[in-house]
Amino acid sequence: MASAAQTESFSEKQLRAILENTVDGIIVINSKGIILSFNRACEKLFGYTAKEAINQNVKVLMPQSHSVNHDGYINNYLTTHEAKIIGIGREVTGLRKDGSIFPMWLSIGEVIEDDSHFFVGIVRDITAQKEHEIQKQIYTQALEKSNRELDDFVYIVSHDLKEPMRGIYSYSQFMWEDYNEQLDEEGKNKLTSLMKMSQRMNELIDTLLYFSRLNKTDLSYADMDINQVIRQVLETFELFLKEHNAKIIIDNPLPVTKCDQAKIGEIFRNLIVNGIKYNDSENKEIHIGTCEREECPEQTVFYVQDNGIGILEKHHHSVFKMFKRLHGRDAYGGGTGSGLTIVKRIIDQHGGKIWIETPSSGGGTYFLFTLGTGNHE
Repeated sequence: MASAAQTESFSEKQLRAILENTVDGIIVINSKGIILSFNRACEKLFGYTAKEAINQNVKVLMPQSHSVNHDGYINNYLTTHEAKIIGIGREVTGLRKDGSIFPMWLSIGEVIEDDSHFFVGIVRDITAQKEHEIQKQIYTQALEKSNRELDDFVYIVSHDLKEPMRGIYSYSQFMWEDYNEQLDEEGKNKLTSLMKMSQRMNELIDTLLYFSRLNKTDLSYADMDINQVIRQVLETFELFLKEHNAKIIIDNPLPVTKCDQAKIGEIFRNLIVNGIKYNDSENKEIHIGTCEREECPEQTVFYVQDNGIGILEKHHHSVFKMFKRLHGRDAYGGGTGSGLTIVKRIIDQHGGKIWIETPSSGGGTYFLFTLGTGNHE
């Protein structure tokens, strides 16, 4: 049976092996800031051997701007016990033997033994992480610049195209009014096609201009009662709902949410119109409410569900693309195919997300969306 001394010796040996082979640098200093222990990871990190570092003040591992107040920090802690960094990890700057500096993550713990204070520092080089963050920031800024330039390009091109296209449509109407009787059947068909195509092009240009403005517009946040927002939307829909024999059902009281009122109204307006437009049911129903989802535990999840023709699962992502239509150009009343793109863009601006699920009943479309972390009741 091993003696207590042997067990203790074995433990010290194991502890030393762990200390010397750990990936992170571990430094032990006394209350005077003198280095007592300096493991291999520290040797690689700072460029000093343990022999060179031990018995030096730990300030040798810090740039001048950091080291000048270090002794004062220790004395202040020992006097007041007010911890500013002990027990808390934070990013600091390290100084290598060759004079180069680098970012590192430092965590400090305190050990008290026989009225003596020792401080254990665990350090990790985060140079690669910082470089990655900088590179990510550069990419993000470049992407934002590219998006702004693209928005500007879309706006300019759309704006410059609008007047000529309006002229083409107007002149084709004049030709129809003035020369209709002089055209044969083929000529009438071609002129009719020209009018339809120019009108559609005008609609597409208007959509591009609107989408470009949407990207440039800042949101006006306020605490909004979504029940009131929907009531205002429905006030503009009374005749439309009667004409299509459609009914809007609010399944549960909706929350007060921090959002842009006009933009949120547009979300519900587009989803309601979408649910009625793509609907062959004799009695059309749109259900609006909130529900819970495990993937969004701290957010309000809104839903808009219709009993229409539904969307195949393979199209659940692509329907949010600009000008994406799943049916013929003139089917279900036509349109530019931009409504869901605008909905997604507004939700993105609010920091939320939108997705589609297949209703448990198997029919219709079930849109769900969040509005970011600003939601609250």
